[in-house]
Amino acid sequence: MTDVDVDIIFISDFFLGEVRGGAEFCNDALIRLLMPDVRTVGIKSQLITPEIVANHSDKFFVVANFFLLSEEAKKAFADTTYVILEHDHKYVKSNNPSLYANFLAPETQIQNKEFYKNALAVLCQSKKHASVVQRNLLLDNIVSLSGNIWTEEQLAVLEKNLNTPKTIKYGVLYSHNKNKGMPAAIAYCKHKNIEFEFIQEQPFEQFIENIAKIETLIFFPQWLETYNRFSVEGRILGAKLVTNNLIGVAGEDYFHLKGKEMLDFIRQNNQNLKERWLTLVRDHTIDYYPSAVLPKITIFCPLYAGEKYIEKFLEDMENQTIFDQCELIIIDANSPENEREHIEKFMKKHKNVIYKRLDYRATVMETENMAIDMATGEFFAQTCVDDRHAHSHLEIMAKHLHFTEDVDLVYADCYQTTVANETFEANSSSGAKYEHSLNNFSAENMIKCLPGPMPMWRKSVHEKCGNFNEEMSYAGDWDMFLRMVEGGSKFKKIDTPLGLYYYNEDGLSTSQEHSKPRGKEEASVFFKYKDVFGQANFNRYHNYFLQFTGDTNEQSA
Repeated sequence: MTDVDVDIIFISDFFLGEVRGGAEFCNDALIRLLMPDVRTVGIKSQLITPEIVANHSDKFFVVANFFLLSEEAKKAFADTTYVILEHDHKYVKSNNPSLYANFLAPETQIQNKEFYKNALAVLCQSKKHASVVQRNLLLDNIVSLSGNIWTEEQLAVLEKNLNTPKTIKYGVLYSHNKNKGMPAAIAYCKHKNIEFEFIQEQPFEQFIENIAKIETLIFFPQWLETYNRFSVEGRILGAKLVTNNLIGVAGEDYFHLKGKEMLDFIRQNNQNLKERWLTLVRDHTIDYYPSAVLPKITIFCPLYAGEKYIEKFLEDMENQTIFDQCELIIIDANSPENEREHIEKFMKKHKNVIYKRLDYRATVMETENMAIDMATGEFFAQTCVDDRHAHSHLEIMAKHLHFTEDVDLVYADCYQTTVANETFEANSSSGAKYEHSLNNFSAENMIKCLPGPMPMWRKSVHEKCGNFNEEMSYAGDWDMFLRMVEGGSKFKKIDTPLGLYYYNEDGLSTSQEHSKPRGKEEASVFFKYKDVFGQANFNRYHNYFLQFTGDTNEQSA
């Protein structure tokens, strides 16, 4: 590719002459719709190099399917104007967000986020498609097109077959593409004793003629269809549809239409989509899908003798991707050091910081309860002045808490270091992790305090579970989280490390000086919640905790 006298460079893995898939039909129809008004050339993604991108940086790029686009080329697009015409969920490694509860992929499954983030717009086929991309990436450049484009020739074929008599009662799409769910449709028919005929994949005109004869289409896609032209064509031709919740277009306001009314809508929508595309190409403007608004987060930090760490802690908070959407509450339990000077300097830059200094040495549990009472956030994030966090720590934790409605608390792995004031990005942990948070959540696994040093939870949980036990100095967090579990709360472990835990040999939870009172307090929690842990864990740890009670008659069952 040398000099190209065009307005749009359209990039895709394959074009309609090579592959006859829904994405290729969609791309081809779009190019043909725009062609009279803007000059467009299509180039296969595997041919795109950083040099090609740089040499044509004045062009408008549309990146459609890009499985074969190199990582180097993706990075080169950062200096251009490009949009992503989203097909096949390429922001998730599995390309199938329906594998995961609430369509929320694990963090280790997220990919291409920077490529999506740097685009002028990420154009999704439907509102449902846009909402799923949004909840996984939390970007503000998502667009819902709420439609696909059909060529006039295709619409004429559909119109020709509008009144075809229904001679086949049930039809199942014949496709060896596992995503189209042919085995699931066949299994459904067998279970319901339904006799059906296959709809063979054929050239468009013959394919539509075959669909037009069918009274009911049975179709169970196995992944979230970004739009699904097949079901719209079925509605135009008057077919009933038996399906699942994985069809993007089903969430559109117009999906209830059928027959000529649906056909007329699609024809008019073609023109609406054309105008939106032309405005995007010429003016670089389009209406964006509403950004995901995470609930307000209250970050709490208890403080005592932390001057050595406070400056780096505040820097760590400032670097959080959503710090400006949070409030930070610092409660100083009458520290003998000069943390206040650093905090007040920080508060001049950030108005979302609340600093309260007490005139007595309060316990961590007391200050935690004070912060809960002061908090105006819906979510409550626990932090320690000597720990550090990934820049996206709060964003990722809040995302998974917000979009997993049956979960009250989220936590993640933390790397562990013995060197003070290292950062999450540069530390000496060598991959070693904080031991208590290693396991996924279950009541039995709460024999360890799974949430660890930096969890986030719904503040509302305290309405049913109460606050922290202020008589405790060492195991109050374990006690509180066990009370949540006992009350029916579920926790979720996020599948990627998000923090750096500083193993401070002089800390309350680690020092030898406090080992005996700490052990006694932990033992009281162990025996109190033995029914939560289960009999096997009770038997396993009974003797260990018994040594701290001083009571050899402690019950053993």
